[in-house]
Amino acid sequence: MKKTILFTASLMLTSTIFANAENYKIKKGDTLTAIAHKYHIDTAKLRHTNNISLGEKLEIGRKITIPESRYSRRQGFGNNITFNTTHSIIKEKDNFLSDALETASLPFNAQKMLGHRYVWGATGPKTFDCSGFTSFLYRTKGIELPRRAVEQFHKGIAIARAELQKGDLIFFDTSRNEREGVNHVGMYIGDNKFIHASSAKHMVVITSLEHPFYSARFMGARRYV
Repeated sequence: MKKTILFTASLMLTSTIFANAENYKIKKGDTLTAIAHKYHIDTAKLRHTNNISLGEKLEIGRKITIPESRYSRRQGFGNNITFNTTHSIIKEKDNFLSDALETASLPFNAQKMLGHRYVWGATGPKTFDCSGFTSFLYRTKGIELPRRAVEQFHKGIAIARAELQKGDLIFFDTSRNEREGVNHVGMYIGDNKFIHASSAKHMVVITSLEHPFYSARFMGARRYV
């Protein structure tokens, strides 16, 4: 009898979760990362579910499938709900704060690394150079970027400076003669600011895009949706 109750409750829970899969229509400015955060799911899972390759452009109006999330806002999961049988199937106390931290955005994760030491050639998790920092951050979301800044510059979708969104990568030519091409990369975090592993500051720092040095040496931006 106990096994029957447990099995029946498990089937009910599984059916409820899969029923929560839904379609989403792409709107202007959408990114997979932003959509994944909205629905509390992993970006790599969303990409895999819809067979979307790295750097593929999201066409406005395209419908994608949102797989089941850890908690269903439609069914009221996350509101301290407990299903009790002889053994508890679900026992969670969650108000979405902890879940939001678990699926934190790339800029949020990046800012937790402020002050980490710059080391040329380092790729984390304690020390970084500029492209090592950005590739490390994207790797935590299941996205593999090339190792060097100039190679990262040639991946993804080109974004105009006016269209920058949090999580986009921005590229610079920081050479003295400004003729070497892309040699530095950072991540846009909003409010016209970016975070990067700075060789000049010897650490991970936040800098304004309006800073004369970086504003004049801006080479472009890329989005990896």
